[in-house]
Amino acid sequence: MSYSAEISRSNPTCFVFVIDQSGSMADPFGGEVAGSKGDFVADVVNRTLHDLVIRCTKTEEIRNYYHVAVIGYGGAVHPAFLGELAGRELVPIAELADKPARIETRNKKVSDGAGGLVEQQVRFPVWLESAASGGTPMCEAMSLAQRLVEQWVNEHRNGFPPTILHLTDGASSDGDPTPIANAITALKTGDGNALLYTCHVSSTRGAKTE
Repeated sequence: MSYSAEISRSNPTCFVFVIDQSGSMADPFGGEVAGSKGDFVADVVNRTLHDLVIRCTKTEEIRNYYHVAVIGYGGAVHPAFLGELAGRELVPIAELADKPARIETRNKKVSDGAGGLVEQQVRFPVWLESAASGGTPMCEAMSLAQRLVEQWVNEHRNGFPPTILHLTDGASSDGDPTPIANAITALKTGDGNALLYTCHVSSTRGAKTE
């Protein structure tokens, strides 16, 4: 399906992150990055949120092209933002940029201009913490995502459809989420159906699959 709706301040789109925070996310990640699966996922989501902020930054102004939600599920299903955004569901990207829970200083390898790499300190905003407890109430979490997406398409009939990004390491503990996933992708704007992607993270190192 081809999508063509322009994304603008008057016609924004939304991203919904659905994050597995069950007890097994405390297990080691099987890739090249040290730490738990929960650490890896939180890092990826924070980096992605920062990238979305950068994409909306024009001449030092952050334009509300996107609204963003982060849903965590494990011991409970809940909006997973920290700090001032705690408890919030869909948040405009400019407000997200203005209210990270904290700013960390991290080292990043960048080109030295001569074919090598040097370490450089960078500011790293954090909106989401790693968490791992309880079961895997995937159906409940996807139902919350469905509600947010349904609300969005009802209010933005002609916009670019919502994108849902689901990151998990295992199977649902509260039933089969397939019917809910199908209901989400059946939701649509005039530009097309909602987009749902699932990323599986594992403790076993292996080749990436598409």
